[in-house]
Amino acid sequence: MKTIMKFTAIVAFMLTTTVGMAKEPKLNLIVNNETRSLVFVLETQSEETKIKFLDNQNNILYSENVSDEVYSKRFDLKKLENGIYFFTMENALKSITYTLSVEDEVSSVIESNEVLKPFFRKSAHMIYLNLLNLQKDEVEIKVYDGNLGLVFEQDLTSETIIEKAFNFKSAKADDYTVVVKNSNGTYYENIVVN
Repeated sequence: MKTIMKFTAIVAFMLTTTVGMAKEPKLNLIVNNETRSLVFVLETQSEETKIKFLDNQNNILYSENVSDEVYSKRFDLKKLENGIYFFTMENALKSITYTLSVEDEVSSVIESNEVLKPFFRKSAHMIYLNLLNLQKDEVEIKVYDGNLGLVFEQDLTSETIIEKAFNFKSAKADDYTVVVKNSNGTYYENIVVN
C-alpha cells in the first residue's frame, strides 16, 4: 500500500511539474564566430526574467529585465578582450549561468550551470513550498517572526522532492519569513498576518 501511495505521489508531482514547465521559457544561446556575436533568444516568457552579461571580474557589461513573450538580443563580441565571460538568465524558478570563452577568432560556450530555486505560492494564510532537489543536498527550512524569533525549523537530507505547507491562520499578527537554504543559496518568502 505504501508503494502505491509513493508511486501515486511521484506521478502527481511529475504531472504538476510538466504542466508548470509548459510555460517555462525556452532558451537559446548561440555563438556565431563568423560575425563574432552572441545571440540570445527567450520564448514563451511567463514572468519577468533578468539577464546579465558579465566579465571575469563580475563587472556587469549589460543587464536587462525581460518580460516580453518573445525576446531576442544580439551581443557584439568584437570589441571584447580575449578571456572568460558569463551570461546569466534568472527568473523565479531557476537561474542559468553560461561560461563563455572569447578568443581571437573563436568564441564558445564552455559550460552551463542550472540552479533550480524553491517555488513559493501564497494563498490566504498559507505558504506552499516546492523544491526539486535532484542532488539530494541538505535543505534547511526555517520560519522566523518579525523579531527574528525562530518559529519553525527542519533539516531535510536525501530527499528528492520537498513539499511543505505553512499555515499561518492561527498565528499571532506579525510579519513572518520562510527561509530555505541549500547548497545553491538562501531563498526567502514573506507573509504578513493581520
